[in-house]
Amino acid sequence: MNTLAKILAPVLVLVYTVTSSYAAYEVASCDSNPDFTANSCNECFIWGTVTQWDNKGLLTDVWKNTSDASQVLFKEEQELPQIIWLNGATWTEVKASESVDFWQYTVDLDALYDEEQLGYALTAGSEVTWIESTLGSAYQLSSNPAAAGENVGIIAYDIATHQVQEGGELTVDADITRECVLFTSAEGETPVTPTPPTTPTPPTELPKTGPEHVLLALAALLLGFGFLKFRRKA
Repeated sequence: MNTLAKILAPVLVLVYTVTSSYAAYEVASCDSNPDFTANSCNECFIWGTVTQWDNKGLLTDVWKNTSDASQVLFKEEQELPQIIWLNGATWTEVKASESVDFWQYTVDLDALYDEEQLGYALTAGSEVTWIESTLGSAYQLSSNPAAAGENVGIIAYDIATHQVQEGGELTVDADITRECVLFTSAEGETPVTPTPPTTPTPPTELPKTGPEHVLLALAALLLGFGFLKFRRKA
């Protein structure tokens, strides 16, 4: 990494951290919005409104075991979160560096590794922050033609867990929970109407090419040649 990159990297991290926000979701019914249904969501949340160039970073998710037995999670079965564009809006993944991933598993999850199950075990009634976005990573709303109140994006991801049965064996099939976090366009946001391309107007008359203009062009050429010749001798 060159010197300039080393200087700018912490600055970029600070900028995206300041302009991002921690995940503060409002629980919603998955029947409350057709985009939840269209994306097969079965745990639904609303994060609120966004405007163009907003960054949504410092993202985390909590794995809650609400059952009466332990659950086991295998990293190999997980699908990392992704953002789905809605109503013409576009999102960009911003990262502090190309050398880091957008998402990472947390230290708290790694502490739950169970050698016997070869996975991460969470006891009944417990919870853990299991995944988070890396520092400086954010989803940026790079364009937003949607009107106020329209949906512009959903962060969607699956959590696959196995139930620990009596005797310590795991259920063969994983229980899949698809979580979805919805963003809507902020108040005052209006659709962007593209400007139609303009066609240059052709000149009404051709450039003059009479004898006097030929002489002027020849004089300019000779002067230019003399200037170049002078410069070469210097």
